[in-house]
This record gives sequence, structure tokens and C-alpha cells, in this order.
Amino acid sequence: MNEANSWLITGGAGYIGAHIADSFLAEGKEVIIFDSLHNGLESRIDYLSEKHKKEIPLIVADIRDLSEFTRALREFTPQGIIHTAALKSVAESNEKPKEYFDVNSLATKQILEIMSSNKICNFIFSSTAAIYGSPMHSNPVIEDDIKNPISPYGASKLEAESEVNSFLSLPGNFGTSLRFFNVVGAASPALMDNSRDNLIPIVINRIKQQLSPVIYGTDYPTPDGTCVRDYVDVRDVAMAHLLAATSKSPPPRAMNVGRGHGYSVREVIKLVSDLLENGHISPHEEKRRTGDSAFLCANTELIESQLGFSARYTLEESLRNMLD
Repeated sequence: MNEANSWLITGGAGYIGAHIADSFLAEGKEVIIFDSLHNGLESRIDYLSEKHKKEIPLIVADIRDLSEFTRALREFTPQGIIHTAALKSVAESNEKPKEYFDVNSLATKQILEIMSSNKICNFIFSSTAAIYGSPMHSNPVIEDDIKNPISPYGASKLEAESEVNSFLSLPGNFGTSLRFFNVVGAASPALMDNSRDNLIPIVINRIKQQLSPVIYGTDYPTPDGTCVRDYVDVRDVAMAHLLAATSKSPPPRAMNVGRGHGYSVREVIKLVSDLLENGHISPHEEKRRTGDSAFLCANTELIESQLGFSARYTLEESLRNMLD
């Protein structure tokens, strides 16, 4: 393995992590996967290994297993770390806040300390738009907007970002936090999102079962009364990580990753219904859920200007990939 061209990806058997691995491999880079397989799938790594015709080291371990993480760094001495491993359910985080802070924040801090001890200086952190919470305006959020997470998940990722910033403030260290919005799409059926918490997989599964998708809240201050979100294709998210990792100059400490355009829940349901040719199924309307913001979309000017990033896939293209 070419150590100067290798990256260790925590959570690399997950939906987003596997797509990042795919994009790095396509660029001739080596990857090492570090994943507990709690939510990740070994079949994704098998698929990537076959696709790129190379063996991909897979270390099955929890990121809180510091001895195993240290061993992995010493065995493979990667150029840098792409840190996607995390607990990601907003609802679950309300039930298990301590575990979310342990995995998302404390483990990130400890990983950065181990990296420093092993003189590994490059770190790209997969963060989230959840750190912004529920903005009090209906403009695309910029990186300097107020951070007011409304769930332990968002708060734990914001705390982790603070640890990343401390690491990046040290001379010689390089990296960024990428705050991605609602991630959709798939490069292959083998890399599909298996989450039970994300809106679009839920909508697709319900309509395929001839069940009404559910809209929570129809009285928001948006054009059709339902929440508006920014949906970005997972392949674009993967490309953002690659651009950040290969940037010739130090990137900003944090950047939004989105399309910069929002779709309402009602619009998403109609798109999926039309593509599945099940327009006769009407959504079921429920009351608002606690913590849902009316509007959360990305201002992407910073990542566009600093990394030359531009989202390539429309929401309809992402949906077609998921359905095909």
C-alpha cells in the first residue's frame, strides 16, 4: 500500500463512507476502512473491492476502541483520516444523549489526540446541518450563522467540530469540517441507504407498499405549509470530501455541502409518487413534530469559491438512481 496516498475512513462501510471510499479509489487513492458494522455493511466493501479490483483492508472495531484505532494507524500509517463514523438518529439521540456525546464528540477528541501522537496531520470531518438547529429566517444558512442545535445529535456534532478546530489550529495540521444537508441518491444498488430515519427512503418504501406517506405539519411558514430541506446527492458529498482532502491550500475550517435549493416535504412526496407512477396515493397529514424547522437550506458559496465544488445531480436524478 502506498502510505503517502492512503486515507483511513472511519464509518467507511456506511452509506456515505462507502461512497467516499468509492470516489477516493476512483482517483487512484488507497483506502482503509474502520467500521464497527453497527450500521455499516461489509457487502459494500466487497462491492468496492470487486469494482476497483483491489483488496480493501477492513478493520471491524468501534471508534471508541482506542487501542484498535492506534494499532490501525501504526500498521497502515495513512496520509490522513476521513471521519464519518457517528451515531446519526435525531430521535434516538433524545433517548440516549450520553451515548451520542461519547461516540460523536468524545471519540472524535480522542481520535485527534491519537493522530497527533502518531504525527498524522490531515483530518476531514463529516459534520451536519443539524448544528444550525432551527434558523429564525428563511434564507440559505451561511457557515457563520448562529449554531443552535435542537437535538443531542446536533449538539454532539457541534462539540466535535470544536475539537476539530482545536486540532486544525496547530501548526502543520490540515483539514475541515463538511456540514452536509439531507443526503440522497446512490452510485449503485450495492451502496444504497439502508437507514430507517431518512425521509426519502421512508417515502419510497411506503409508496411501494401502497401506503400513504406521512406529512408532519402542514402549517409552516413555507409556500405549501410543509418543511423545506436541501437535498444533496451522496456522490456530490463524496466529491466534496475528495476536493477537501486534495486541496492545494488549507480549506476554511467549515463548509456547507448542499445544492443551495430547497424542496418541501409535499414536493418530495409528489416527485417520488410520479416516478413510481403511484400518484393516486395521497399523503396522510399529522401534527408537527417537536424540533422540525420550517426551512433549512445551504448557502454553498464558500465551498464553491474555495474548492470549486458544484453539485452535479438534481433531486430527480438522485431519486431515479435510488429507484433504479
